[in-house]
Amino acid sequence: MVSDASSWRAGLATPLPRISRDELGSVRGSLVTWRYIEVRDRDGPLWRRFIGLWRRRHLLLRMALRDVRQRYAGASFGIWWAIINPLVFVSAYTLLFTVIFRARLTPGSPPTEYALYVVSGLLPWIAFSEVATKATQTVSEHRNLIKYTMFPAELLPLTGLFGAMLSQIAGLTLVVVVSALARGGMLGDFFWIVPALLLEVVFLAGVAWTLAAVGAVLRDVRELVPIVLTTGMFFTPIFYEAESLPTAVQTFISINPLVPLLRVFRAAIVGIAFRPVELGWFALVAITFALVGFTAFERVRGELADTL
Repeated sequence: MVSDASSWRAGLATPLPRISRDELGSVRGSLVTWRYIEVRDRDGPLWRRFIGLWRRRHLLLRMALRDVRQRYAGASFGIWWAIINPLVFVSAYTLLFTVIFRARLTPGSPPTEYALYVVSGLLPWIAFSEVATKATQTVSEHRNLIKYTMFPAELLPLTGLFGAMLSQIAGLTLVVVVSALARGGMLGDFFWIVPALLLEVVFLAGVAWTLAAVGAVLRDVRELVPIVLTTGMFFTPIFYEAESLPTAVQTFISINPLVPLLRVFRAAIVGIAFRPVELGWFALVAITFALVGFTAFERVRGELADTL
């Protein structure tokens, strides 16, 4: 009896875990939208759990919007900076390559074409880098939310997707407008941009889940990802055309899953040669990444509370 009383008093003396304001906001959002969370069936088939993400789309949207607002909290323009930043970025690069360097994509082509070529490749790369970097940190940043609340942790790696895609879409919109003004109209491949963006979201979701799962187990991944991104930028045809490289190098670069995505955007903006089968190949890659990433995250999900 005395032992039980001592244990009870010791339990009262144990400090409660601290949950940050951001994590508390996530809990509040989950309570408000509890009907979209539903109890997970951990023993159910993986495909059913994957499809179950759709039922939580409202919660995910709430979390993504809050993530963007917190990023620009205190700024006079607030969330509008997510749109202003890429617009300034596109304008600066266009001015740099058009007026100062006067670089050309091909002999005789206008300098504007090379500027649009570079920017249409940089925007998807920046979105990819932002999602990859944030994914390695999202689990550790919400450790108390994962350990002490019933929260769908698979949504956490996806919160950075909305802000990254919002900035990219704003930048691509300006690039398309500049291209249309320079050419006197839209290119015929313009309509491919929408399916390419949707597939990019699927691809980035897979990348986010994969890096979040690996980063939760191997803490060195957080330091390794920026190095890989810095190196990978030079192995991605952003500032150059892959066709201008030796055949052996072209074969190596073609392994890069972002290459077909960049070709779709550049076909719609600059008018480079594009085959629809390339978008089909990227669709296969994107779906594979999403399934593999979700599976990897589900495998380590049950151990997150112990590893954090």
